[in-house]
Amino acid sequence: MSLLFPDTLSLYLAPQRIQGVKTAGLSHIPVEVHQRIAQVQAVDNWQGMARVVGEMVRQSHASKLRVVLSDHLVRYACSPWREELRNADEDMAMAMMNFDDVYGPNASAEWSFGFSAGSPGQARISVATPKSLLTVLQDHFGQEMAKVVSIRTAFTATLQSHRKQLGVSGWLVNLEDGRLTVGSWADDSWRWIYSAHADIKSPDALLERVRQEIQMSSTSLKADQPVEIFVHAPALEHLPFGTLQGVRFTCLKTAQKDAGSKYAFALMGIAP
Repeated sequence: MSLLFPDTLSLYLAPQRIQGVKTAGLSHIPVEVHQRIAQVQAVDNWQGMARVVGEMVRQSHASKLRVVLSDHLVRYACSPWREELRNADEDMAMAMMNFDDVYGPNASAEWSFGFSAGSPGQARISVATPKSLLTVLQDHFGQEMAKVVSIRTAFTATLQSHRKQLGVSGWLVNLEDGRLTVGSWADDSWRWIYSAHADIKSPDALLERVRQEIQMSSTSLKADQPVEIFVHAPALEHLPFGTLQGVRFTCLKTAQKDAGSKYAFALMGIAP
């Protein structure tokens, strides 16, 4: 390990598994790949996750920790621009009130809220993460083992990793094992975001689900003005993807060598 460029362990935390990629040096060259079965859940106050992550951090001797949380573990909403909201505190209060409207009175008290970047006049994505999970990650590992330098979600990590490929308008479809998240934006302003359980095992099933989302969103499809839909589905990227009239699909891929860490590599933008 270089003292000037310390090793980093990048982790993907899903409900039933944890994937890790250790990178070394300024170029973040992958040197180790790990996958462990683990129960990542609030029922045990995240202690099953903490035990496995602790073992992985100690074995890797990494001094920096980057974390990507599965969309199973977070909640999304579209936060429209409101001119009457004067500061970040009022933005937060509005996001919490909207969360309580969906999940019940005072439900927001157990969640931490963040927002995507956006300019005045643009709608943003609000992301709610369990406070107890953030506490375990930041306090336990940050103080005792490795410095936590970033915590992102699967959808936002995909968005950031592939930002240069995305236009000013379009859809982003992010498929994990058992979870589908779809977001739409126009003129760099978010229109809506949707995340739900989805048992999708084939490109045809994913294509059909996208077709349903298009219908439910009342999106008008025109052959001469196709809707740009960007698809990030690491488990299916080796299979041919179908077509829909009025839609231009772009599959977002990341070079892989190890199938077991496919999703971790893809989310973190690491090309071994």
